[in-house]
Amino acid sequence: MIAKLTASARQYLSIRRLLDALPKWMKTSATQQGLMFGAVSLLSLFLMAAVTFVYVEHELSDQNSEIVKESRALIEGHGKQKVDDDPIEDDEILAVLTSGFILAGVLVSLLTTVLVVAMGRHSQKRMTRIERVLNAAADGDLSVRTGEQHTHNDLARISVSVDEMLSRLEGSVAAMSDISSNIAHELKTPITRLRHNLLTLREEAETLKVTEQDPFMQELDHALADSQRLASIFDALLRISQIESGARRSRFSQIDLVHIIDTVAEIYGDVAEDAGMSLVVEKPNMPLLLQGDRELLIQQVANLIENALRYCPEGSQISLSCGYERENNQVWLKVEDNGPGIPDAEKERVFERLYRVDKSRTDGGLGLGLSLAKAVAGLHHGVIILTDRKPGLGVMVSIPR
Repeated sequence: MIAKLTASARQYLSIRRLLDALPKWMKTSATQQGLMFGAVSLLSLFLMAAVTFVYVEHELSDQNSEIVKESRALIEGHGKQKVDDDPIEDDEILAVLTSGFILAGVLVSLLTTVLVVAMGRHSQKRMTRIERVLNAAADGDLSVRTGEQHTHNDLARISVSVDEMLSRLEGSVAAMSDISSNIAHELKTPITRLRHNLLTLREEAETLKVTEQDPFMQELDHALADSQRLASIFDALLRISQIESGARRSRFSQIDLVHIIDTVAEIYGDVAEDAGMSLVVEKPNMPLLLQGDRELLIQQVANLIENALRYCPEGSQISLSCGYERENNQVWLKVEDNGPGIPDAEKERVFERLYRVDKSRTDGGLGLGLSLAKAVAGLHHGVIILTDRKPGLGVMVSIPR
């Protein structure tokens, strides 16, 4: 048994060496399929000739048997019977040949169909495997591989190249992730320490009875506000990077978009009222189920509401709604207001990180709200669109179910 396995392994290695030694022009799927088609054509001709020969020989043997029987009957009848001058008719021979060719054609067609279907399925499996791996990589999973080891044709070489590319990309992403983690740790620690020191200094100033109107206390409060803003920007940038990497898809579960709208509306209804605005909620009576990250979707909707509260004047109305589009099988949510809106020239740039339409404003915004909203939409394979309500701004997020 071991000897047979060893012999099979040697034979396999010999075939593999032979395939590897083929010239490059023969290592393309088109050339190999063409050669295979030529081989099938030659085999078909051989089968047609062989089947026709066997079938015709069989039929002629039957005819010869009939001739022998007639001859014997003639001899036994002492010439009383009439002799057939044409014992084998031309029509019968043509019928035999036609039947032989038809039978051979049917068999060859069946064989060719089986071979073509087998070759097509083999190539399609490779292409499907490559497509599945690339889709998984686009979703953030860089650990998937095609598993191809041979390079006998172009599809196999593409598979091997895809695996090598993903291996290098996975290593690069892992290295970048380590660097980002180290940078995050190295930066977050001094920022936290700076804020802690400023808070300690303020407590000492209060102990020394320094008044709030003192320039020292005012500058200290500005420093505390700036340190808090810096920490918030840093956390938001890290969060956006994490979302865009696709790592959060591992936390997806079935959620109801209506519940998310209810949660955000419950939190920001009173906030809008305190700001002199109104928050109107429109939602369907049925659940809107999808696969997603509940925490990120809540943060996305909250950011859109906060943007409207921050930039709309007192007395504005903010509308929060959600629904289902049956044609495209998508759920959607909208946040609309009747505030100042965004100029058309700025609508693309507002999704850039740290970009602000009015750079002179000091309203506490970080310029990252729409960037995070777009990252969350992209994580869920959705899109975010800005519309002009004249007056006001509409933000619509569509997510496929």
